[in-house]
Amino acid sequence: MKILSIFKKLKFPSFLLISLILVGGLVYLNFRLDSTEKSLSAIKSSQTNLRENFSDALFEDHLKVTNAMVTEASFASLQKELDTLKAKDTSDEKTIKDVYDSLLVLEQKINRNLKAGLKSPDLTEQKDAWGDFLIEKDFASITTGINEQTADLDKDYSAYLTKLEQTRVAASGYSYQTVQTERGTFGAHVIKLPLNEVKVKTVSASSGSCSNDCDTKSLADYVKDSGGFAGMNGSYFCPPDYASCDGKINSFDFALYDSNEGKWEHKDALSWFETGLITFNGRDPSFYRETSDYGGGGVTAGISNYPSLVKDGDIVVDEDDLTSFQKDIKGPRGVIGVGGENLYLAIVSGANVIDAAYVIRSLGAKHALNLDGGGSSAMYISGKYVVGPGRSLPNAVVLTK
Repeated sequence: MKILSIFKKLKFPSFLLISLILVGGLVYLNFRLDSTEKSLSAIKSSQTNLRENFSDALFEDHLKVTNAMVTEASFASLQKELDTLKAKDTSDEKTIKDVYDSLLVLEQKINRNLKAGLKSPDLTEQKDAWGDFLIEKDFASITTGINEQTADLDKDYSAYLTKLEQTRVAASGYSYQTVQTERGTFGAHVIKLPLNEVKVKTVSASSGSCSNDCDTKSLADYVKDSGGFAGMNGSYFCPPDYASCDGKINSFDFALYDSNEGKWEHKDALSWFETGLITFNGRDPSFYRETSDYGGGGVTAGISNYPSLVKDGDIVVDEDDLTSFQKDIKGPRGVIGVGGENLYLAIVSGANVIDAAYVIRSLGAKHALNLDGGGSSAMYISGKYVVGPGRSLPNAVVLTK
């Protein structure tokens, strides 16, 4: 509009002005048309080149992908082979070490048996054969041979120990025995004596029934103070190293006849049926599966605890009546029993209460009562501890002549 105003001011003729505008428009349109034709030509050329080279480009990309895949697969295969070789080398190395360790154990057991006076095999030929197996990496044959020889040595030594234990019974009646039962094999410290050769005392450190901060003694002191030659820990009690025993330290709740005082402690507990009771009148024993069955007869010794283990040769302990400590924990267990005119005091190793019942029955007891065990376990005979000394005790069982 400004250009048109300028032309008017200059007084250009109207037809001339219109002509100039038309010519200018045609020139501009021609320029744009030429540019468009060139762009279309370039696009057509690119399309032609793309059609001609597209398959080659795709194939080149395919080759790149394929080569990368092959390279990766080859590397993975090589790595797998290397891992296999490493594993084999590691396995062989470990196997050789195991064989060597087994040979050392075998040599130790040969020396052990020789010291015990047992005949040991001459392994010269076997060792030569094992050397050949080792070179050939026949580890299975070496291991089998070593295991067979080791088993034979252990069998001979076990028989030797059994014989030794059977002959190691001192005049005092003490022995350590390996006891076979239906529930397994257990070690047991045992005092076995004819009832007509021994008197039993049950004794307390307190002068009467005590409920807290009760007096205690070592088992050795109980034996010495009572004029005895042997003894064992007594009933369950509340030791000072248990937080739950606060206010009941070193107390026990079960009935006990103090042989030195000539009276019952915790006499009211004689009415309990959950506990068992064993008494002695001189050299004559009586056993009550339930303490409440005791009729109040004369006694010179008596101790109650729980549970009863054996009655008339039958296992009477009921797992459902036991605490977790009694049935789930394997440890030392104290037992007192009678049977076949003999008295038995035993501390069974690595047992729960049910195991202890089977052990004392296997030893020959017809009636048996569980006593304390664990950290309170103690057995003293002929001036020395064979188990313990354990904790200081509020009561104990003592043997006198």
